[in-house]
Amino acid sequence: MKKTKIIASLGPSSNSSDTILEMAKLGVDVFRINLSHATLEECSSLISKIRSAEKKLKKIIGIMLDTDGPGIRLDKLNEDETFLAYDKEVRFYNYHVVCNNTQLSTNFSNLTDAIKLNDILLLSNGEVKLQVIEVNDDNFIAKVKEEGIIKSNQTVHIVNSNYRLPFMSDRDKENILYAIENNVDFLALSFVRDEQDVLEVVDMLIENGNEHISIISKIENEFAFDNLEEILKVSDGVMVGRGDFGINVSLEKLPYYQKQILMKANEEQKIGLVATDFLKTMIHGKNPSRAEVVDIYNAVLDKADGIVLCDETTIGENPIACIEVLEKVIIEAEKDFPYHKNLEDTFKQGKLDVTSTIAYSVVDSGLLLNANCILANTMSGYTAKKISYFRPKSPILGLSPNLNTARSLTLNYAIIPVHVKKFTDTDDIVSECLNKYKEIMDYQENDIVIITGGLPLNNKNTDFMKIEKIESD
Repeated sequence: MKKTKIIASLGPSSNSSDTILEMAKLGVDVFRINLSHATLEECSSLISKIRSAEKKLKKIIGIMLDTDGPGIRLDKLNEDETFLAYDKEVRFYNYHVVCNNTQLSTNFSNLTDAIKLNDILLLSNGEVKLQVIEVNDDNFIAKVKEEGIIKSNQTVHIVNSNYRLPFMSDRDKENILYAIENNVDFLALSFVRDEQDVLEVVDMLIENGNEHISIISKIENEFAFDNLEEILKVSDGVMVGRGDFGINVSLEKLPYYQKQILMKANEEQKIGLVATDFLKTMIHGKNPSRAEVVDIYNAVLDKADGIVLCDETTIGENPIACIEVLEKVIIEAEKDFPYHKNLEDTFKQGKLDVTSTIAYSVVDSGLLLNANCILANTMSGYTAKKISYFRPKSPILGLSPNLNTARSLTLNYAIIPVHVKKFTDTDDIVSECLNKYKEIMDYQENDIVIITGGLPLNNKNTDFMKIEKIESD
């Protein structure tokens, strides 16, 4: 059973009820909906299908909405895609036009303010390059220097630009209100630059009385990397957005940034995710490349809490096969993870309180006893997250009477969220934990489980640990 989480992005290849159900059955923990591509109507349909799969499988599933952020994106093309030939001159307008291979517009109405003569523009993940040769009041002309195919909604990168766009557009605000109204679990914030960007969204959540949605800040350029520590303080986690990051920095430096971001997220006890190109070969092929398998393996050893599939499951021809491959490689990598060494290293760098000390003891005991499972009862998710931080070899059943809490745990390493009744005393906790273990896990007589939690349940501290051997009914 894998412990690293799988986040699958939904799109035309995966938006049917049957595909969502099958992907969840095969190991998807969280479904991601990119609001740069999906309309709110489409989003509502997908949320309904995800919640239906959750009910059918009796499995807690998280929902993540990905915002536009302050990025500049192409408007919708009049065809699915268009080819920009070498030396072709393309006029970009500040206002919306019919987009084709001669004229384009974007979601940003003051684009000429951000542009200077000779600026370099990158489209299609950096594969198409244009140079600005003329700037006018409401438009500019750029000449194609590296040709290729472009598509609707693609990000327009202005190389080495210092222009600071407003972080939240009116569309972003509308989308965040939608997320609150539909009780989604995670907001992935695109193109975060510093903690002030995140706090804008935090303030909006507070103003609208939302205490549930977790914020995942996407780190996609050096500016965000330089502000990583401050961003982590106000976020629930970060995502290494390798697609845009790989355009904004030299490609050879991308592995360094990925490792540093995951290491810092782990030190701060925050969620660390990695996205883009894990199984790019499988967008059209049936098998992964050897390099892709190594990439997945290394992300697990680098302590990623979760791996995000993007084009592989949105437009790819084999979304189901991608989930199967990803799960197999994750499980293999987790067999080789240095659990004992990691526990000691993590304990030395950790910020210790009562719950952290018990969490360490739980994971340590689990390793010594080769425990089959850790059963953590939790109201806020605090207990289960602390245990996850120490990266146990055993899976964690995170049992909570709060459904929102259970869903908020879907991104945390090793945690299998479970919605349970409210506990009344310690005996009730032990009894219900054992019952859920037998119900959910493929158990055998004499399995060893470790139960932990705290009472009263509104107390944040975990104050007990109990070791049990499973007996036959």
